[in-house]
Amino acid sequence: MKTAVVTGASSGVGAEIARRFVAQGWQVFGLARNTTALSTLQRELGTTFQPVPVDIRQVESVTRAFAQIAKQVSSIDLLVNNAAVFKMAPFAACSVADIDTLIDTNLKGTLYCTHAALPLLVAGSRIVNIGSVSGTHGIATQAIYCASKFGVDGFAEALNQELIGQGISMTTICPGGIDTPLWQEDGNPYPGDLSKLLTSGDIAAMVTYIADLPARVVLKKIVVFPSNEWH
Repeated sequence: MKTAVVTGASSGVGAEIARRFVAQGWQVFGLARNTTALSTLQRELGTTFQPVPVDIRQVESVTRAFAQIAKQVSSIDLLVNNAAVFKMAPFAACSVADIDTLIDTNLKGTLYCTHAALPLLVAGSRIVNIGSVSGTHGIATQAIYCASKFGVDGFAEALNQELIGQGISMTTICPGGIDTPLWQEDGNPYPGDLSKLLTSGDIAAMVTYIADLPARVVLKKIVVFPSNEWH
């Protein structure tokens, strides 16, 4: 049985990725802070979905989570760095706490989880980062988010060169707007037609496609927009 580890698995894109891989017969470890949502997802998916409570902003929490995973499996076939937070506001209106929250979650959390997963990765394993179009070019009112996602992309550019000789590859998916609660929250209104947003299923389908590729095929980066976006 193949094994996937998915961060931010309690809702949205992460939960949909977990559903797809469980349906394909994989063992999935779902990492998130929301233990209630993780338990609900386990009741839906069954015992091949294993909830792992973790705060990816805290390296000690990440270390414990991957130690728990290592007790159950000897290797990881797929790591999906999906967990992220978002804030849309002029940089001058953001607080230092906002900077810490976005960088600690989106960038440092991705680095922490990848670093902890490396001992469990083997030839043929893949890492997929859920980045953003905000990591391909700057967007006004998203300066901190852009910084975090540009960092993820740069990290992948460098680490892929280190790992590819071991048969381990890294892909960054850079989506435009996705129909998740992120755009429904106060302060983050989507500046377009919500009905045309990408779905969590669209992104999950890309991850499953990447995971099914022959090991000799490496996708470096995928930039994907909904039909009402191009920037």
